[in-house]
Amino acid sequence: MKLRRARPPAAARLARWPERWRGLTVVVWGDFVLDEYWQCLSRRVSREAPVLILEHQGRSSQGGGAANAALTLAALGAEVRAVGFVGRDPAGSELRRLLKGAGIDVRGLVDHGGGATVVKTRIVAGSVHTALQQVVRVDRGTRFTLTGADRRRLEAGLERAEAGARAILISDYGYDSVTPALAAARLRRWRARGALVALDARFRIAHYRGVALATPNESEACAATGLEIEREADLVEVASRLRRKLRLSHLIITRGRDGLTLWGDQGGRSLEAWGGQEAVDVTGAGDAVVATATLALASGAPALEAAALANVAGAVAVSRRGAVAVTRAELAGALSAAAIPAARARKRT
Repeated sequence: MKLRRARPPAAARLARWPERWRGLTVVVWGDFVLDEYWQCLSRRVSREAPVLILEHQGRSSQGGGAANAALTLAALGAEVRAVGFVGRDPAGSELRRLLKGAGIDVRGLVDHGGGATVVKTRIVAGSVHTALQQVVRVDRGTRFTLTGADRRRLEAGLERAEAGARAILISDYGYDSVTPALAAARLRRWRARGALVALDARFRIAHYRGVALATPNESEACAATGLEIEREADLVEVASRLRRKLRLSHLIITRGRDGLTLWGDQGGRSLEAWGGQEAVDVTGAGDAVVATATLALASGAPALEAAALANVAGAVAVSRRGAVAVTRAELAGALSAAAIPAARARKRT
């Protein structure tokens, strides 16, 4: 399998796809996380220990994990149905409100009897005249134990949600709302129905055999294959092994400032990072990539155009702080900004 640098499709060509995503039904099955931010003011160092003293100024929250993917899909125009576990706690209620406020169907979110909602608290601080920077992150929540009753309720929610869906997005962050064993029995049925199945898995990529699309970053792909990437030949071998192991139609490996590579029947094609700007915050970039690629492929876009659209969405995601959903308007704006210089260049020639 060879890797070659691909010329990105014209922005005007890419811009025709987002309108086709309106109303396309996607199920997001996975680990729904509440991302919490404490905004603090840093004025001095403690006399008790060499640590900063932070004055709490405010709090905000966003959807993380599968919730961020779901919110991005909804912001891009899809009809989204959420399936997974949350705890019977204030964080679970807040997460439901965030999703419902975006028009997401949350009937598939099951209140787990014995587990707490996964919450990731980021404490960000700065002085009066400086930007806030993340100081520390505190994670709460463990894997959900799957009792017989909880499993039956989860499966009932999934059965209801998957009816008529054009795509299923599995978002596995390791908290066991979704597992390879739970997914295995359904993958064949979804494929037979013609639904596109996409995967974003932090730790267990190699165990989800039979999905159509996977979008790991370089480190996740290396962990799944037991290889390290030091040169181009290593990247080719990692991608080859991963495609064989998962029986993938499409593999997108995201590579940070080096863009991404698309792997399929035509070998590997590399796209440079869109825009060439330094990332402000990479939180949520992977969710933006998998959500956009899923919608593009499910709406009939060629694989290279789907990867290019995902590349643009990833660039938008890293241009601001936090896991903030990428909207269709933002995606269209980025494509328009790229199309204007191209049109001027054609006029000059």
